Amino acid sequence: MNSFELDGILEKKDVIRYTLASVPILDLAIRHMSVVQEAGSDRKLSFSAEAAAVGPAAKALNEVELGSRLKFRGFLTTSSARSRKLVLHITEFEKE
Repeated sequence: MNSFELDGILEKKDVIRYTLASVPILDLAIRHMSVVQEAGSDRKLSFSAEAAAVGPAAKALNEVELGSRLKFRGFLTTSSARSRKLVLHITEFEKE
């Protein structure tokens, strides 16, 4: 299974672009901060993650203001067929 759910702040949005088949793509960055339990101790997390949304999710996220707190769901993949760099692909989101 390949899925994620991540709370975060919409930190950055690129200009929406379109494939040759007119499918919208939006590249963005998500800022996440939380505290999790690891090996019996608290661990503070603070990071930015690169993400992309395709299709209806791209159009909808393009309308969301930067700084908005959202819950994102999707899957992980590489940024291209030749890359090993992971990118979160957002399939759905909701405002918190």
